[in-house]
Amino acid sequence: MIKKVKEELAIRPKMVVLECARELGNVKKACREFEVPRSSFYKWKKAFDAEGRTGLARKKPIAQSHPRQLSADIVEKILQLRKTCHLGPQRIDLPPEN
Repeated sequence: MIKKVKEELAIRPKMVVLECARELGNVKKACREFEVPRSSFYKWKKAFDAEGRTGLARKKPIAQSHPRQLSADIVEKILQLRKTCHLGPQRIDLPPEN
């Protein structure tokens, strides 16, 4: 199936619930009618308010940080060693971070 069609089919039910809640003026009734948790409704509403219709599309999760990421000062030291001493990754020995 075409990617845009899939995205539209995923967005449309969310839009129906949002529009129904707006017309009814009652989120609880709209969520009960479509058997949608209110937490999901408010998440959709926040995304719709922020980005419009495109905010309702499914997004791939993106990691904000990595648990084994090196600190900025160590990265700077490694880059400095690479530039000045022309050392490779096997010659640069990093102490364990605690």
